[in-house]
Amino acid sequence: MQDIALVCTAGFADVLTLARQNRSDPYALHVPASPWPQLLPAAWRIEARGRMDATGAEVEPLDLAGVLDALTALPRPPAGIAVCLLFAHRNPAHERALAQRIAALWPGMPVACSHAVLPQDGEYERTLATVQALGLDAPASAAEPARACGLPQQLEALADRMQQRLVAEAVSSVVREAMDCAAAVFLPDGRLVAQARTLPLLLGSLSPAVAGLLALYPAASMAEGDGYLLNDPWHGGTHLPDLTLVRPVCVDGRTVALVACVLHHQDVGGIAPGSVPTHASSIQQEGLRIPPTPLVRAGQIDTALLRLLRANSRMPDNLQGDLAAQWACLAQGAQELADLWQRTPGAAAHCVAALAASEAAARAALAAAPDGDYAFEDALDGDGITAAPVRVAVCIRKRGDAAELDLTGCADQTQGPVNAARGAVQAAVAYFARMLAPQAAPNDGSLAPLTLRTRPGSIVDPAFPASVNARTNLVKLLANALLGAWAQALPARMPAPNAGEAVVLSLGGTRPDGTPWLLTEIIASAAGGAPTGPGGSGVSTDVGNARSTPAEAIEAQAPLRVERVAVRAGSGGAGRHCGGDGVVRVYRLLHGSGSISYRGERHGIAPQGAAGGLPGACAAARIERADGRVEPLPAKARAQWQAGDRLVIETAGGGGWGQPPAQASA
Repeated sequence: MQDIALVCTAGFADVLTLARQNRSDPYALHVPASPWPQLLPAAWRIEARGRMDATGAEVEPLDLAGVLDALTALPRPPAGIAVCLLFAHRNPAHERALAQRIAALWPGMPVACSHAVLPQDGEYERTLATVQALGLDAPASAAEPARACGLPQQLEALADRMQQRLVAEAVSSVVREAMDCAAAVFLPDGRLVAQARTLPLLLGSLSPAVAGLLALYPAASMAEGDGYLLNDPWHGGTHLPDLTLVRPVCVDGRTVALVACVLHHQDVGGIAPGSVPTHASSIQQEGLRIPPTPLVRAGQIDTALLRLLRANSRMPDNLQGDLAAQWACLAQGAQELADLWQRTPGAAAHCVAALAASEAAARAALAAAPDGDYAFEDALDGDGITAAPVRVAVCIRKRGDAAELDLTGCADQTQGPVNAARGAVQAAVAYFARMLAPQAAPNDGSLAPLTLRTRPGSIVDPAFPASVNARTNLVKLLANALLGAWAQALPARMPAPNAGEAVVLSLGGTRPDGTPWLLTEIIASAAGGAPTGPGGSGVSTDVGNARSTPAEAIEAQAPLRVERVAVRAGSGGAGRHCGGDGVVRVYRLLHGSGSISYRGERHGIAPQGAAGGLPGACAAARIERADGRVEPLPAKARAQWQAGDRLVIETAGGGGWGQPPAQASA
């Protein structure tokens, strides 16, 4: 392997390891460690002081001498040098100056500059392309097994194209960059038959949303060009910012299928910017609640309803633009699906057969495991109002080729917003079902052998008007707990628990010109170690799969400077195979004042290890004030900050698997 040196902006040496935090296979049981720390070791990554901003203006001069000193201190001359500085594509002066000095130091040295290799936003993509230009690349992932190209596979490809259209047309960065959205195809009776390869948290919740719609508007009552909107957690929704839009697919005047998509909107009202108030005690405080409602009739949008939606949002243009993206996604899906249906004899029968095949695969997987009752417990770090732990308990009662997933041991519903309506809980169940038979088509057939049991009035079956906006980490802990329980049945196969945390961060304020700004970020943590190897660092796991938002995209839309995005070294649990490390992200507010809504987890309850592995490190967050004061933040927090203040977020590590070598040899 040739020695390539990377010169990057200070604070971004781990950009290749962290990538965009999502994974290509959303139902992969184990997320392995990145190969980049071995391909490009820390000693060959040089952090350069100096900054351009999003306009290309220099805000900090380049420390040329420091970079050259670091280059000459390398163990040996490199075979090439990749220079990848933030916003170099907006102003390449720093990269050009550095390339000139390198040429003088080492005549003939191959130097690749990111502004010339890939002149576009996105520091990860530009860095990857630049090191690839010098011949350094990660090994290709194992190719997926060849699959038949029948109707189920064509429907999956169609759902992927719907997803791509949704992301491409979206206005908000939480969708355009983070891909906090999902698309799927349903039969008229509400069974999901195909889905995009994206975010299990949303994919698994689409079926309850469609069921909630069909209970009020049966498919037979729908017509070509209709569209139905909902977000109500008591009609299949999850939390209020997630708006689901559904459209019938009609052939010869008859509804033959449904296409649906869900998208996280930046703001739908409520008492806090972003509609995710960590201190909410009622759904009415969280935003506008929409039961299944016609938004479009025969292709014509209900302008009165649209005005109502806009009037309840702090970001009305974003809301309208993202709704338009959803409608464009469904219009494309409906047209493609109608064409496919017409040229495929017996299309409905093929879909029913695919559902049966997935059910058979899930039943076979269950039948191969020993019968038994398998329990697992965990807890949330309080509910956002009190710090008392909130119990998460599951028991899998497996008998033959079926299983009951018993969640009745979970805590009573809380006053704070960590409750999860049944539609949200279904995402954890669907993730577990897909995990049972990953080779099968991901459709609702795999749910058939599973029975979900909940207790009304609990955090997993809350009564109206419970607050639910912070349901993400509860659903993640449920997925983790189901896998932890199943590990008792199959200990040689199952990994240690993932970190069980996804930070949902909403930052907002007002620009000097008086216009509001609002940013939502989803920050990953880490995967647990596994029998096959260590866990991945800074990667979205289990029901999560949102991408990280590039620092360049953040700084282009908000008065923020992202000062560091790095692996939180040493935070993974020790073990024969260590858990992955969490992430450190540091933001500085540049102008005025702003609000912080921080929804984290694992501040006090560490991710568990497995098979003798040790727990991962707990998470932490704090505000470092410009005057030197440091204010720790609890797991769910709201705060104000001023220009010059820094927000530091450190996510949890994954659990270790197997006894650490030192203990095993003792």
